[in-house]
Amino acid sequence: MTKRFLHLLTFILIIVNCPLSIAHCENISDVFTSMPDSIYPLLTAKNRKDMVDFYNNKMEAKVRNRLNDYARLDTLTNQYLHLTPSPSSEVVMRLLETSDSTMLICLVQTVTKPIRDSRVKFYDSQWRQLTSMILPTPATADFFSNQPLPPMEEDEEDTDSAPLPDRDGQGESLLLLAQRSIDDLRLVDVAVSPDEPVFTLTLSVEELAQDEKKVARKYVVPVRYRWTGISFVPCL
Repeated sequence: MTKRFLHLLTFILIIVNCPLSIAHCENISDVFTSMPDSIYPLLTAKNRKDMVDFYNNKMEAKVRNRLNDYARLDTLTNQYLHLTPSPSSEVVMRLLETSDSTMLICLVQTVTKPIRDSRVKFYDSQWRQLTSMILPTPATADFFSNQPLPPMEEDEEDTDSAPLPDRDGQGESLLLLAQRSIDDLRLVDVAVSPDEPVFTLTLSVEELAQDEKKVARKYVVPVRYRWTGISFVPCL
């Protein structure tokens, strides 16, 4: 009897000392529903659980948040979640596997109106923020191509026949002015791939003056990083 009791006690101690959240990290649904209210107070624990249940049952995954606005769960996979918690915000959560097979939690919060701007944070499996882990921050110049991009559909309809400024010519001054203006208030939208650990950073030019914006849009390109399990590296 004593021996069986000791075996049972040993088993219980192992379970208690094993972080439950590590098991949770195998599935983003469990991570989402177990997230502390202090990290994202707009949604209650019941809100989050209901949304996952609705989604898994192929129902509209929509609930009322604490501000009485509608929140909607848009996409849910084993490692990725996309959420529209309010009319002016988006949330993405993604699990990132490390080189030792543990999981980290990435949380991207984006303000969508009037201009998209994202904040990225990382947590361990017990929802402790990893302040030393950050997504690389490109220099403003890294978002600009050396040559103008092919015109987009709306650009083809542009009636202005003025040539694009050449970065090696006199037109460079207007482009540099746009870059300096962006440096004063730089807003970056961060998108996370649901299929692979790739982060796409897109620089906003919407806050620029009209002439600067028109030039900048001809050159601005996204910057991408891939998580390797150890660090972020640029995507070539």
